[in-house]
Amino acid sequence: MRAAFTICTNNYLAQVKVLAESIKNYAPEYRFYLFLADEFDNGIDYKGLGFEVILAKSLPIDFFSLVKKYNIIELNTCIKASCFKYLFKETKADIIHYFDPDIALFNDIQHLDNHFNTSSILITPHILTPITWQEGSPNENLFLNHGIYNLGYLGLKKSKDTFELLDWWENRTLNWGYYRTRQGLFVDQLWINYVPIFFPDSSKVLTDPEFNMGPWNLHERSLSYTEGKFMVNNKYPLTFYHFSSYKFSQHEISSNYRYTFATNPDMRQIYDLYRDKMLAAGVENFVGKKWAYQRKENFFSKLFKKKY
Repeated sequence: MRAAFTICTNNYLAQVKVLAESIKNYAPEYRFYLFLADEFDNGIDYKGLGFEVILAKSLPIDFFSLVKKYNIIELNTCIKASCFKYLFKETKADIIHYFDPDIALFNDIQHLDNHFNTSSILITPHILTPITWQEGSPNENLFLNHGIYNLGYLGLKKSKDTFELLDWWENRTLNWGYYRTRQGLFVDQLWINYVPIFFPDSSKVLTDPEFNMGPWNLHERSLSYTEGKFMVNNKYPLTFYHFSSYKFSQHEISSNYRYTFATNPDMRQIYDLYRDKMLAAGVENFVGKKWAYQRKENFFSKLFKKKY
C-alpha cells in the first residue's frame, strides 16, 4: 500500500482539493490523507472532500502543548514526522510521500518512485545552480537560513533508517520547531540539512529539475507547454510544481520572491491554470476561515515578542 498526505488548516482546503485531484489523476494507486491542524468547521462537508481527513489532535502526541507554544506555521510543520509515523503504523504503507498543500502534480510519479529502488529517503534542494546576486529574494543566503532542502516535499520508504530519521526529527520538531533563524531554528526544515550526513547510505538528494519546481528556482528553470504537458527547460516533463506564497486574489507568481509574470512570462500559463482550479475548489469560501486556535496564537505571539 502507498500513501500521500498533507497538513493544513481550514483556510487551505481549496489548495488541498487541487492537490488531491492531481494525485488522483497522476498517482491513482496512492491513497491520500489530510491531517487537519484545526477543528472541524460546521460549515464544511468534510465527507464530500473525497479523501480521508484526520484531526491532528488525534495523533499520539501532546498536541495542545504544541498549540500553546507554537504559531500556526510552526504547528503545521512540527507534526510532519508524527504524521509519517502514524501512517506507517496505521495504514501499513511501505512508501509515503508528503506534499505541501500548495503543490500540484502534472505528471505521473513513476520516475520519482524509481528512486526508492536504491534509497529510502528522498529530499529536494531549493536550487541546483548558483543564483546571480541581485536585489530582492531569493539569493543563496536565504537557504543558508531556511534550509538547503525544501520540505514542501519529502518521500520515505519503510526502512530502519527511515524510522531512525523520524524518531530523531520528531524529537527536534516537537521540542524546537520554532521559526527563530537567529538561533539556528527554522521549523521542521532546517534539521533536514543533516540527512545526507546522518543517513548517507539511504538518503537521495533529487537533482531532477522536474521535481519541486517553485518560485525560488526560477533562475534555472523555465516552462513550456508541448503536447499536453508542461516541460521544464524544454526537456523534462514537469512532475510537480510548488505554488508557494501564491495568493489567488493578487494572481502573481509570489508575494515573497522577485520573480513576476513580467520577468518570467513562461510561468503565466501554469498559474492561470492553478488559479482556475482553486476557484473551482471553492477557495473564496475557505480562505477566510479562522484558525480554531487563533486566540491562543495571538496571546503567545505577543508573549514571544516581549521575551525575544
